This record gives sequence, C-alpha cells and structure tokens, in this order.
Amino acid sequence: MIGGERAGARSAIGRLRCQLGRRVVTSARPQHSASSRAVATEAGFVVHTTWKLTEQHADRCSSMSIHLKCHVRISMMWTVKAVGLGVVGLSLSWELFAWFRRRLKPRRTLHEVLFFPSETACLQHIFVPSSPVFCSSSSCMCPLPHGVETSFSRLLCHILSAKSSLDVCVFCFSNMALCSALLALQSKGVTIQVLTDNDYTAIPGSQIGVLRKAGICVRCDATPVYMHHKFVVVDGRLLITGSLNWTLSAVQSNMENVLITEEPKLVQPFVAEFSRLWAFNDPAHNHPSVEREPARFVSRTCD
Repeated sequence: MIGGERAGARSAIGRLRCQLGRRVVTSARPQHSASSRAVATEAGFVVHTTWKLTEQHADRCSSMSIHLKCHVRISMMWTVKAVGLGVVGLSLSWELFAWFRRRLKPRRTLHEVLFFPSETACLQHIFVPSSPVFCSSSSCMCPLPHGVETSFSRLLCHILSAKSSLDVCVFCFSNMALCSALLALQSKGVTIQVLTDNDYTAIPGSQIGVLRKAGICVRCDATPVYMHHKFVVVDGRLLITGSLNWTLSAVQSNMENVLITEEPKLVQPFVAEFSRLWAFNDPAHNHPSVEREPARFVSRTCD
C-alpha cells in the first residue's frame, strides 16, 4: 500500500516535472523570440541610421565640392580681372611716362632760311595727300621735274602745317600755288586772315578776288602809303618772313630770302603787329583822316 502510494507519488511528481518543463520551455521560447526581434529591430535602426548618416555625409561632400568649384571659378575670374587691370595700368603708366618724357625733353626750336629763285618742280605730292612723298613721273604726267625738294616746296609745306589759324600780311598776292594752299587750308576749317595793299588788289593775276569768293576774309590797307610787309604767322607759333612777295616772278626769278622760325621772342612781335594792322583796317571803322598810329619799335638785347 505504502509502496503503491510512493510509486504513484513518484509518477505524479514526474508528470508534474514534465509539465513544468514543458511550460518552462514554452514560456522560454516566446521570450527568446522577442529578444531576437528586439535585436533585429535595433540592428535595422542602426543600419538605417548609418545609411542616413552616409547619405548626409555624401550630400555634404557634394555641396562642399560644388562650393569648392565655385570658389575656384571665382578665384580664376578675379585672377583674370587682376591681370587685365595690371596690363591696363602698365600700359597707362607707360603712356604717362612717355608723355612726361616728351614734356621734359627740351624741344628743338625750328630755324630755317630759304633762298630764291626756286627751282621749278612738280608740287602734286604737297596738295594731294594720297600721292607719295615724292611723286614719280609714272604717277604724274606733268613735264616738270619730280622728286625734287625746292625752296618753294619747303615754303608751301610750312604754310600747309597750319592747324587752327593762318595770318597773312603781304604786299602783293598773285601766286596761284600759294592761293591753292590757302584754299586747301580753308577747306580743313583753318581760320585764315589776309591783309594786303589796296593798290595791288586789282592788278592782273591777283588772287584776292579768288580768296574772297571762297569766303576767306581779306582786308586792304587804308593808308596812302604802301603796306609793304611780307610775313605769315602760322597758329600763332611759327613766323615766315623775308623779302619774298607772293608772286610768280618773286618765286622763280627774283633774288629773295625767307626766314622761318619758332622763336617766341621773334614770333610774338609779329603777332601783335598783325593784330594792330588788322584792327586798324577794319572796314567797319571810318577813317576820315589818314592819320596812322605809328608802329612800335621792338628792341631785343642779345643774351
């Protein structure tokens, strides 16, 4: 009896242990599955976070690369601008240096003497700018010598060098080449004033009528004595004076001389004399008496 009870108790305890073991195993399995899911979830979160961080890092790297490229481009643009400004500044500095050098360099004063009569030669290269400096017989069909520089051609070149004004004070004016030179200057806008003797305006071959017809202002001396000057002032800086009348015979036949100078001490008295004579012979002024203002004597001492 007691043995049977003990055997039943043992079997019951065995069954109880089996049940408890099953429960432990059953209860343990869900706990292990939950922890696995938690670990998997945490791993997925880490992977996701890592991916996100990787993407953000890639974006940052891309933006940094773009900023770096923009910075490089801007730096190159500024470099090009700086080099360009440097070249311009260097060019301007060189031009300024050259200008100062020309200003500080002593300028040679022109002094020239011409003697007449002059050789007869072709003057086409003086009046036609497109022709060569010394025209050849192939470009000009005139029978005159070509390629010859004469006293008269030098005189014409000095007269045609006028840029703004030309004041002519001559006793007689009948040379057609000199008249052509004045007409050429007038077509360029040079202000020309001609003062001549009244008695010689109507002689055969006089060019005074031609000048007036072209619109050049001409005044005649109003006094009973001869206006025997022969000088020209070019741009108020160059003086051409001497014994030469502006006639064909004076240029080709007579013994004459012409002095050309830029010396201010010589030029300015002639500028003043022309202004005085020009104002005195203004047609708007009436001269009932021929009392004439005496000319001033200009004396210069040698330095």
